[in-house]
Amino acid sequence: MNDFFIKFYRYKFIMKIKNKISLITIILITSVLTAQVTDSYISLYEKGDYNKSLEMIIAKLNKVYSKQVENKRIPAGYIALKKTGEEEDLIKLFRNRKEKGFFLEENDEMAELHVYAGRCSVKLNKKKDALNHLIQSLRFRKLEQMRDDAVFYEISQVFKSYREPEFFKGYIDALEQAYSFNPMNYRYSYELGHALSVTVNKKKAIFHFKRYIENTEDKIEPELFLKLGSLNESIEKYMEAEKYYNEYLRYKPDNAEIFFALGYISYYRTGNYILAESSLKRAIQILKEEDYYRRSKSYEYLGDMSYNNLKYENAMAYYRECFNYQNQILEKTASKETERKAIIDKINILKDALINSREFEKYEEYEMLKDDKSKLDREIENLHLEFNKLQPGRLRWYMAESNEKTGNYDEAIKYYREAIKYEYNSNSSREKIIKIQLKIKRGY
Repeated sequence: MNDFFIKFYRYKFIMKIKNKISLITIILITSVLTAQVTDSYISLYEKGDYNKSLEMIIAKLNKVYSKQVENKRIPAGYIALKKTGEEEDLIKLFRNRKEKGFFLEENDEMAELHVYAGRCSVKLNKKKDALNHLIQSLRFRKLEQMRDDAVFYEISQVFKSYREPEFFKGYIDALEQAYSFNPMNYRYSYELGHALSVTVNKKKAIFHFKRYIENTEDKIEPELFLKLGSLNESIEKYMEAEKYYNEYLRYKPDNAEIFFALGYISYYRTGNYILAESSLKRAIQILKEEDYYRRSKSYEYLGDMSYNNLKYENAMAYYRECFNYQNQILEKTASKETERKAIIDKINILKDALINSREFEKYEEYEMLKDDKSKLDREIENLHLEFNKLQPGRLRWYMAESNEKTGNYDEAIKYYREAIKYEYNSNSSREKIIKIQLKIKRGY
């Protein structure tokens, strides 16, 4: 009996041990399978282990492609993965996909492998490989709306990352494809607007910007209205430009340069004198004092509008303000020329010392003074250009005309003579002077 119990308990013990071993085996197998799942190429990518993820993908792809080569399923001219990164690639095939047999077969697994190979290559800065893989992924599934825009967008961003201008076309192409597959993603229009704004396709850029503004739930950046204003101005749609500059200024009421631009367009392009006057007066209030050009031009346009409206006294008051800024430039130019003359005198003294007295220790000072003179030469030249841009002859002609129309004949003669000095309407000015002098002589 005792022998029976010993055998029974021994059996139970052995079975217990076996069960434990089986349980441990199951746990080990499960953990291995879990590890395999955890270490899939997607999880490796998400962990940031791009090299390992790419290695795993390449191994899978090579395995598939080696079988396909055996079965002759790959068309001639297809680039094997072993050639990835070489000069030949799939970009040309992608661009001409309508004309060639772009689609290979419907295979979601292959498409996904190429997508993740492309993403890993992007992260590893292998741009050519990234383009090849991402484009190749599109050959393994029929393109669908609201799905494949993501891949086209990723392709566009790889093209965008290139500095060379020849890749810019690829960026636009792919981005437009992304937009066509998912027009509801208004960020595509936002990016297309910016991309196309630097090309000749200004109208398309405007279309995309407007589409984005009208449909997005994002907060609109004020600079977008400024961009639209500038684009419309460049294609001579001045009413639209006026509208968008106005919209921008609602958000940025202290931008003096845009107030000036709006004033110019309203006066010179659309004839909206009321808006032009308010914009130019606001510009004058907030422009920097040293911004002679915009300040003087603002007064000039205000003067011209008053002249056109037969308000000659107002016109003359505005033109006088222009003369003040012109005089400031002339004074600054005279000061710089005096400074330049003093430097030239010092340079000549040093040059004499170097040539005749051989005082070579003064050579460094001589070179520094020459640099100072060159800098002053450029400054003086710029001041002359700035002065001429303010059209001193034209303003004096209109000042003379305004004085003549208000009966200030002596002042009119004075300004006609100044117009001649600046070579503006010289012949007409001489004729005007003769006629006014005859009027004065006759007394009427």
